[in-house]
Amino acid sequence: MKQIKIVIADDSRFFVDALANHFSENKKIDVVATFIDLNELIKYTNNAIFDVLVLDINFKGVNSLDYIDKIRPEKKSFKIISLTSLNNSFMKRESLKKQVDVFVGKDSDIEKFEEIIVNSLSANNQKKEIKTKIHFDKIDFTDRKIEILKALYKHSDKTSEQIAEILNITENSLKSHKRQLFEMTNTQNTTDLVKYGIQKGLII
Repeated sequence: MKQIKIVIADDSRFFVDALANHFSENKKIDVVATFIDLNELIKYTNNAIFDVLVLDINFKGVNSLDYIDKIRPEKKSFKIISLTSLNNSFMKRESLKKQVDVFVGKDSDIEKFEEIIVNSLSANNQKKEIKTKIHFDKIDFTDRKIEILKALYKHSDKTSEQIAEILNITENSLKSHKRQLFEMTNTQNTTDLVKYGIQKGLII
């Protein structure tokens, strides 16, 4: 059987080395490269030939899912296994929306990674599982609510009027959404709301 050539990319050198060492004498898996830098990964994946990329979602606060098109341009056909410590339905949906092939939590047993990698080669993207609502922390978050939560974080240096304009809604509508989010998350202000979003993995 031909060895499956894999690349491991994670911002933790400890995790990268641990996973690579786990496969060091594996007859099915060949770790051909490892990366802890997203830009270096992109340079490599655009020019190299391999089968599977094991990709951490959070690279020192940067969401690698936002770079999937650069990591795997259309001409490339390798599979992507997204890896995260934020193992919840929201992160799974975000991964599937970006055409990631397999979603895995870092809490998975390292002994199961061989099976996950082998199975990824026959995995079809599960886009049909994408839902318009995410039930998380006993709360139903709509796409719009998550979009607003992300905008409050991304544009924290802007006024409510400016954020509303970016979201293409009225300022009153933005204030209404914020009030609802405060009630849903049991927070009192925008700072606490954003902290909640970060802690729960709704914002990366």
